[in-house]
Amino acid sequence: MLSTKTKTFLNFIFCWILVFQLNAQKIRILSFSAFNSVGDSTFNVQLPISLNFKFNNVQIEFQDADNSANYSYKLKGLNNNWKSIKQNKIANFMNLLGGNYEFQVKNDNYPNKIASIKFQIEEAFWQRGWFIPAVIGYILLIAGIIFYFFQLSKFRQQARLQQVRNDISADLHDDIGSTLSNISFLTEIAKTRIKTKPDEVPMILDKILEDSKEMVQTMRGMIWTINPTNDSAVDFFLKVENLMKEMLNPYTIKLNFDSQIPNNQRLSVEIQRNLFLIFKESIHNIIKYAQAENVKVTIRKENDWLMIQIKDDGIGFDQTEETEGNGLRNMKNRMKQLDGSFEINSENGTRLRFTIP
Repeated sequence: MLSTKTKTFLNFIFCWILVFQLNAQKIRILSFSAFNSVGDSTFNVQLPISLNFKFNNVQIEFQDADNSANYSYKLKGLNNNWKSIKQNKIANFMNLLGGNYEFQVKNDNYPNKIASIKFQIEEAFWQRGWFIPAVIGYILLIAGIIFYFFQLSKFRQQARLQQVRNDISADLHDDIGSTLSNISFLTEIAKTRIKTKPDEVPMILDKILEDSKEMVQTMRGMIWTINPTNDSAVDFFLKVENLMKEMLNPYTIKLNFDSQIPNNQRLSVEIQRNLFLIFKESIHNIIKYAQAENVKVTIRKENDWLMIQIKDDGIGFDQTEETEGNGLRNMKNRMKQLDGSFEINSENGTRLRFTIP
């Protein structure tokens, strides 16, 4: 039989163990904090918690009377699996998405006693149902705009190319057509003069030969310029130099051709066509009217501008009579088509200056 004192001591020990066990099962949430890169906020764990989507980093602190206990926790809405931690009393969750969550924690020694806290994070705008359709619609809109401007650019390019073709056709019709008409006319005259004035026939034939050569040069030059592979400025001006030498040599007019153009410079078909006809018209005028002995051509690239100067040491001309001919007017019109400028000076010979962007 146990003595009364022994019974009393055992009852005390039993009560103390029971109280300890009861306290150990009283696990509770101490604090709830949410934060982002700007700041943080602490919330009352006894009240409903609703967070802005920016405050999506959460820290929850909990405690049990058993300081040496191991714990397990989970966050429903994120992961339903329990995660074990040893003696650490803080759980952290980073970059949570919008939604409803419930944090649960338990002492591993008393798994049936669970403390919990619920909280809500509002959905960010990119999580809402309308966001993905809106993004798809925006992408389709941008793609549509890009496609529209691509098609518009393609259409304009085709229209411009067609305009260049029309201009080339008109140039060939006017230039070669008039030359052929002149050759035909001179041929008819030569036929009638053979019997009546045979001494004039050689002069007429020389004129026919001259017009024929000019037509061949024009055809060769135009065919060369409209070839899309011939877009090198260096090659183009070399072609122009050869043309000018071929035209000037029979008249013993010396040519000084100075071109300093970068090797990688390109010229469009439209620029080549207009420049070719300008050079041809300039040399044609020098041969016919200038009475020059020397011609100097200077070509430079200055910043984003192409500078061309054609100067002869001939007799010049009266600029007040400029409107009587089509040559200078055609040059001005061609420069206008290229958004360029045209200057002329007829003192001490004639100087033509062209500036093209």
